[in-house]
Formats: sequence, structure tokens, C-alpha cells
Amino acid sequence: MVAANLNGTGSIQSHIRGGNESNTPYISTTDPRSILESKNYGGQQIEIDTKRLQEDIDLGKLPNTRIVTHQKVKEELQMKIDEAQIKYDNNPTDKNQIRLENAKADLDNATRDGECLIKGCVPSDYFKIKE
Repeated sequence: MVAANLNGTGSIQSHIRGGNESNTPYISTTDPRSILESKNYGGQQIEIDTKRLQEDIDLGKLPNTRIVTHQKVKEELQMKIDEAQIKYDNNPTDKNQIRLENAKADLDNATRDGECLIKGCVPSDYFKIKE
């Protein structure tokens, strides 16, 4: 499983929003600790052994792969909300209000989905397709 663009420069926020999909270095997953029912965005579900994947990342076996936890995704998106809020407070234009609303929607969507991201690729022996 490979991200759309391993060398992509797309941000976490643009990935969550679905913008510039050809430039994202991320693969979307659901946090395995999430008690939420995962949202199905396609016809198949894939189960990733994230524990073993993280162990092998830590051991240096997958140097170009990293897991962005659900908490880190939320922190990144909250930072974008904070930046947009400051911008709006300093200059309350319609454009800045829309930017703030979009940033809040990004965090809401990522939270709803229990989203975490994998940057890079996931070799096939770390996942299985669920029937």
C-alpha cells in the first residue's frame, strides 16, 4: 500500500480536506484504539497491523515510513484552527471566516473518523483485506 505521492509535499490538513490528492504523502487509516465504528470510504476494508508496523519502524526496518497518531493529527489540525482564529480576529473578513470554519470542519471530520495517517508505504505483509 503506497501513498499517492511518496515525495508529496501535501500537509496533514490538505490530506484530511481531500485537497490536491495527487500530492499527498499520506495513507488514511482509523486509529485501532478508536471505539468509533470506522467510516467506510470504499468497497473493501483493510486491516493494518500498526503495532508490528510501528515496532519495525522503530527498529529501522522501514526508514521511510512513519505513523502519525490520531492525537498528532488532532494537534496539527487544532494548530491550524488556532492560526485561522488569530488571522480572523486580526482581520474579520469573509475569507478569513471561511478559512476558520474549514479548519474547524477538518478537525471535526478527523475526530469523527478516528483518523490517523501513515506517511510512506505499508508493505503487504503488514495488512490484510477483510472480507
